[in-house]
Amino acid sequence: MNQFDIPFGEAVERLCTNCRWALFTDSPILPLGAAVNDVDSLTIWLDRDPEDEDDIKAERDAATALATGDYPPHINDVGNTDEDDNEAGHDEEWERYDRARDLRYGRLSHWRRLHSYLIRSNQAVADYPFLAPWAEGLQKRLTAVLDAERRAFADLVQPARLLEAAAVRVLRTPQFSGDPGFAGLGAEAERTFRRAWYEWSRRATWSWQRLEDHEFSVYTVVSDALGRRRKGKPEAHTVFRQLTADWIRPRRANMPPAPPPRRGSWWQSRHPLSHAPATTSRNATLSPSGRHQSSPPTR
Repeated sequence: MNQFDIPFGEAVERLCTNCRWALFTDSPILPLGAAVNDVDSLTIWLDRDPEDEDDIKAERDAATALATGDYPPHINDVGNTDEDDNEAGHDEEWERYDRARDLRYGRLSHWRRLHSYLIRSNQAVADYPFLAPWAEGLQKRLTAVLDAERRAFADLVQPARLLEAAAVRVLRTPQFSGDPGFAGLGAEAERTFRRAWYEWSRRATWSWQRLEDHEFSVYTVVSDALGRRRKGKPEAHTVFRQLTADWIRPRRANMPPAPPPRRGSWWQSRHPLSHAPATTSRNATLSPSGRHQSSPPTR
């Protein structure tokens, strides 16, 4: 009987994918097969086709747009959008920012997906150490892909927004005051104030957006509290907009300077014109649980 050795990865590739045979549910072959599959699945994300020119341009445009916020700059102020609805190109701008946000979320989701594959392969090697020589090379290559995805996602997030979110986390709860603008809310004024602060600070803390992009959450709280009442409604929204501005202003005044713009970014390394300074004026965020953002302003 002849005996010869072949690399484990090559042996996996030679396995027949059509053969089936019955196994007991407690068979040790089942978890071993699952572990082999967890390592072999890393190859799905290796040696993929590079991004084409259209993808690179879309990535660059998304980074340029999100540098100013998650929504077109001229509609970020809640309650001041009526005059903008008829502007030429309004819908086109909205679509541009929608695409940019979708692209950023796609980058984040893909990055997290790759991490999950790497984690499963690590567990497979921990359970079956003899898989390590085969898995090591694949994991090393996937780590390089992960780093490229991290840099691509980071280009779509503004460091200043993350600093602002961190600053909101340490804020003290503001004290309610008897401003005349609260009169329309009656006995619900203080409760509405506290709920508005909770909603705004919660969303801002877990976000990568501008702090102003969360004003809509305050607007919604006040509208829900007022219901169908009209008396005092404009005054209530005005005083809460001012309150939100007061919550934001000291945070910006006491924040350290944001890190300098990144160089050698993902799309800069793939497009020769990307090193030129951006001149177009035109949203932003990473959290461990995915995307957290307030509802968008009304178009």
